[in-house]
Amino acid sequence: MLAMACAVLLAAVLWPMKQSDGKKLPQKSEILSVLQEQSQIATTEVTIRKMGVYDSETQIASLNPSKWKLGKRLAVIPVDVTIRYGIDLTEMKESDLQFVGEDTVRIRLPKPKIIDKSYNPVTNADEIVTLSTGLRDKVGETTIQQIKAMAFEEVINQDEQLRRQLADELTHNTEAVFTSLLSTIGLHPVFI
Repeated sequence: MLAMACAVLLAAVLWPMKQSDGKKLPQKSEILSVLQEQSQIATTEVTIRKMGVYDSETQIASLNPSKWKLGKRLAVIPVDVTIRYGIDLTEMKESDLQFVGEDTVRIRLPKPKIIDKSYNPVTNADEIVTLSTGLRDKVGETTIQQIKAMAFEEVINQDEQLRRQLADELTHNTEAVFTSLLSTIGLHPVFI
């Protein structure tokens, strides 16, 4: 974030705000260079809660409720998976920028993708619902971590579906970030 602020400040000082002073607009390569210094910009964050279930009969963690069997479960474990979507600015090319008028630049943004993904491996015992009787062993930390890893992979494997659901928000947030970034140097972006 600090690098982004420095780059914007530098751009604002070095680049003209408008052509009215007789100065030239920045070159596409200069704009692209400033943008690519940021590398990746995360614009949307989503947290998805999955419920992992430990099945005492098979000793396998099952995340599919249709496979749960009454009386066989030992524990239900919630797993919060956080995904940050954004764009990789290093994928942009000069051909993705085109000046249209005095202070307007047309931008073709790369497709949003996962910038970061994570889940909390620390177990909160208060969130685990135990359904066992005294005759069954408690679910151990190793099994809990296995269930969390499975939930994480299941959410990440649904990435394309999530992106479709979040498409409008991803587009809106990304355009807002770019509009803010470019307006500091006197440019108005138009997105295609």
